[in-house]
Amino acid sequence: MNKYQTHAPNRYSDILCGRNVQLIHDAAPEFKKAQVLIAIPHKNQYEELARALISATNQTLVNQHLARIVVMDDNSEHDWTEKLKGLLKHPSITLLKAECGSPARARNLLLDWADSQTNISWVARLDADDEFHSEDSLHGLWSSVHKTNKVAAIGSNQLRQNGKILPEENIAKPEELCDHIELAEFIERFASGKQNRELPSCNLLLKTNIGLRYPNIRSAEDHWFVCKLLMSYQSKIAVCPYPIYSIYSLEGKDTNINKSTSSWLEQRSRLAYMAKKWSYFLSKKQNVIGAGLEGIAFLHNNQVIKKFFPWAITDSEVDNLKKLISKNNLPIPKVRWFKNNGLWQYQTDYLGDIYKESKIPKQKILTYLKKLYKAGVSTLNVKRENLQITPSGELQYIDIGKDIQPLSTSNYRDMCARLYSIGILGNKDEEVVRRYTWRRQDEALKALPGFEQFYSELIASMHPQCTSYIKDSTPKATCQNRTVTLLIKCCGQDAKVLTDQVEHITTQLCYPTTFSKTILLIDSHQGAFLRQYSESNLSSVIEQAQTLKKTKIIDEFLVSPNDLESIKTTYEKWFACSECTETHTSNNAPLFPQIWGFDQITTPYVLQCDVDILIGRRNWQHSYLDDMLEACSPENILSVGFNISKRSSCFNPYRGEPGEFAAEVRFGLLDLRKIHRLLPIKNPISGNKLSLTWHRALQNTMREKGYRALRGGDPSSFYVHPKNEHKCLPELGIAKDLISQGREPDKQYEQFDWIPEANWKYDHRNEPVVFLLKGRHTNHALLQRCLNSLRNQKNQDFGIILLDDASGPSHNWSYPLLLGELQIKTTLIRRSVPVGRMPNFLMAVKEVCQRPETLIAVLDQDDCLMQNTVVDSLLDAQKNGSDLIQMPMYRPNKPINLYRPSYKSPREEAGANVWSHLRVFTKYLFEQVPEKYFKRQDKTTWFDSVTDYLTMLPMAEIAENPTFLDTGYTYWHSRKDRDSEEKQQENLLIEELLSMPSLFYSDKFSVVQVPEFFEDEKR
Repeated sequence: MNKYQTHAPNRYSDILCGRNVQLIHDAAPEFKKAQVLIAIPHKNQYEELARALISATNQTLVNQHLARIVVMDDNSEHDWTEKLKGLLKHPSITLLKAECGSPARARNLLLDWADSQTNISWVARLDADDEFHSEDSLHGLWSSVHKTNKVAAIGSNQLRQNGKILPEENIAKPEELCDHIELAEFIERFASGKQNRELPSCNLLLKTNIGLRYPNIRSAEDHWFVCKLLMSYQSKIAVCPYPIYSIYSLEGKDTNINKSTSSWLEQRSRLAYMAKKWSYFLSKKQNVIGAGLEGIAFLHNNQVIKKFFPWAITDSEVDNLKKLISKNNLPIPKVRWFKNNGLWQYQTDYLGDIYKESKIPKQKILTYLKKLYKAGVSTLNVKRENLQITPSGELQYIDIGKDIQPLSTSNYRDMCARLYSIGILGNKDEEVVRRYTWRRQDEALKALPGFEQFYSELIASMHPQCTSYIKDSTPKATCQNRTVTLLIKCCGQDAKVLTDQVEHITTQLCYPTTFSKTILLIDSHQGAFLRQYSESNLSSVIEQAQTLKKTKIIDEFLVSPNDLESIKTTYEKWFACSECTETHTSNNAPLFPQIWGFDQITTPYVLQCDVDILIGRRNWQHSYLDDMLEACSPENILSVGFNISKRSSCFNPYRGEPGEFAAEVRFGLLDLRKIHRLLPIKNPISGNKLSLTWHRALQNTMREKGYRALRGGDPSSFYVHPKNEHKCLPELGIAKDLISQGREPDKQYEQFDWIPEANWKYDHRNEPVVFLLKGRHTNHALLQRCLNSLRNQKNQDFGIILLDDASGPSHNWSYPLLLGELQIKTTLIRRSVPVGRMPNFLMAVKEVCQRPETLIAVLDQDDCLMQNTVVDSLLDAQKNGSDLIQMPMYRPNKPINLYRPSYKSPREEAGANVWSHLRVFTKYLFEQVPEKYFKRQDKTTWFDSVTDYLTMLPMAEIAENPTFLDTGYTYWHSRKDRDSEEKQQENLLIEELLSMPSLFYSDKFSVVQVPEFFEDEKR
């Protein structure tokens, strides 16, 4: 139990985050006006740093207060400041702490910091494991550029190895460095190993605010930087052979690691190629406007031409890029691709310079991001030099190359965060980039002021269907018929089913027309009942009636009186008999309560029914009440019976000769005005009781006087009556639901009474994809939103299982209406009593879904799909062998969190996000998990929550080809915040299920790489 944790361990991983710069202490005031900054980055090099600091504090410029020192600690692992306390107290030293993640990032931070200091004009580079050669080293470089138009000075260095200074000197020579042809040849010689002398890249004094930054590569980043500097500013670089600037250490940790890898030689070879090409363009008087790791861009005849380096891009990558940027309305220039000497290049119109302002108007940023999202494209290398504002005012991305990628959630979020940092906050380009840190990704982005809200609003604006849904989606009756009262008859033995049945009847009859009133008539009889099936509980019936009235399910309820005066008066009116005082007939059938109830009705018509009837609606637009009223309009028609289940869907003409049919006592419409005009009617007396029920007595009168009761009509609306002896059968709950939907089996056709043996089963699903929508008391607007997202799918070859765990008829009656045209592909299951998540899950997957290869997609009723291509994506993945598929979810309450799953030992990673939506799996895969995995340790109790973990974890362990499809957000997941007690209980359950034996196959191949981190494992 203690082996597994409910959240994954922290990882040192590559994430998008800010540099988290902290000022530990600042230089003394007397150094604030210094013009020169000695910039020393370090990470875990405090022993070497001591030597560098001593050489820096001894510089004459420092002693003259013309130079100051900044030490930037790149998140060192040791408490090194105590060891160098004495040196760090020097008044010239500013100490910064940050998280940069690489030597190049650290150097760039120092350049950014220097640019922000008012008085600093020059930055002198000094690595932590290097030192100045002499006290005048810095002064020598500075004096060569001070009060000139130069932008940099490059000096010479010596080398230290194994603690000894080597006799060879790396002398900076103007003739080698200031001529681009000689420079290219010089680089070629050391890159190919023909000479040991390299570019004096560490011996640099650089003017602030020129914009150059080190490329973030593992090796030779300083050579690339100095090469670009020399090529870009040939006439503005001072090369100072003497005095020697620094002593360079050959024991640098990064240098030694790089030399032991192929990247060391590879980067130098690439550098030589780039220098040679740049020199060639300069020789041809071409206007080079940019050079990077991919290629060189130059301006020719108002056309921008970018030539890619041989290693930079392949034919297949160009083909993919062509397809990606060929989409309409992209904020990327249209380009023309062609090959020259086997190398790719493109050409495009020149539309202006790169964007140089500190901020970008918010609306331009939003337009840019929305266009890319819609097109499914990400531009990853977001920085000012890769952006421009076109003459039409559009923000465009101009760095066309491999950093343009298909959209994924992580790509898009990263792109948004970087552009927000640059354009909205005005940060430096490298403030927010990917770097290694112990921080969590969500925490890092939350630290970016205002970004969470910005991103939330952006995503919401692009998915209005997820946010702007109709708040009240419950279907409403179009009109009210004020001539008809609905009267529901019940007695004490109906106590156990009363509320549910009243809700069933009222909701099944409430559309498209409502009644003048809905009244519950309670027979107060407490003795024995005819065909009694349950103990009487009159007090419970009355109590439930009060609640039904309070909740406005009924308008009022009536309890039949027991006083003799009321009984005699009513019998006198109806049967011209005042001597009988029994409320029931000689056969113990109820008589007085019903006719007394009729006398309380104030409308001309009453639609009266027994409380135990089951009502079916095949077509909710069928106005059954209008049909019945029209049929009852002739003067000789007293009653119209509600239809029963019919085999044919055709209209059945109303029929009934005088006295042929009695008024339908269980469910029928009565014209009370006509009936009252016939009163009193004959009813024989047997002892102290009347012999006939009211409808049988009325039938005799109708036969004598030519009045009729009709049956027939449109079978779109019908009823079924369960016999008392069948009301205890467990199948009744399913039958009631199926009858309500108009999906009764064939054997029920033409029958008044319920046929229990008629094979009451929910429709099976055989589609290739089945969406499982489970829920309870789901807001109708949210359910409608969910269903609309299914309607919007381009591929409609899917089925639906809509499963409601006993929300009750008052809530779920309208589900067929909400489904609309989706009904034909939906198995609607409405439980009469709640059974819990796992029994519902098992029923849906094992009983309703029939094909082993069917993909079952779990879609919560209060969530929705965000893409209209989900079905296509799932089927494509299955064709490629996937048996478990997940797609990215978006949580509006945690907008910047991503939930990328890992399928390698997820149990040891607290689930590794395999629980997250969208969750899709084959029926076959699910059925490989033993049902015992879904039960608590007592082996009898189902897990009642965390079923996302419960079902997905074992399936992720046994899946042959689990896949995470990320083409952008797919699933809008609305989740309410839970209190601490709920979270604690969930964590206990998660810990319990994590501790179960793993089903993991050790040789299983995971198609998804293990992410560096798992966000929000606690959900």
